[in-house]
Amino acid sequence: MARAPLPALTADADLAAAFAVLGQKWNGIILHTLAARPARYGELHAAIGSISTKVLSDRLRELVDAGLVTHARLPPGPAAYALTGDGRALLPALEQIRAWQRQRRPPTASPHPN
Repeated sequence: MARAPLPALTADADLAAAFAVLGQKWNGIILHTLAARPARYGELHAAIGSISTKVLSDRLRELVDAGLVTHARLPPGPAAYALTGDGRALLPALEQIRAWQRQRRPPTASPHPN
């Protein structure tokens, strides 16, 4: 007896669009770091640690372009980055990912990806 053909697999377009932004290395870390408060570039760089200045600049630009982060002047001084409403809406999902990682295995010595 012949087997019935399996249904075709298709990737979810909404997930593909979300991971085009969220799948970039560091983007989740940047979003989670900004959850505490708006931060200037140097504060973000210091908080995250091992990210290069070029990559941080590139990722912040991507997050601003995606509407997840704003770049606005905070008096006094230079501009700061802050989460938008859409960026804040991702925080529960980031917390779930963090909880998943904690259940999966103990944290490593460095909380930052290489």
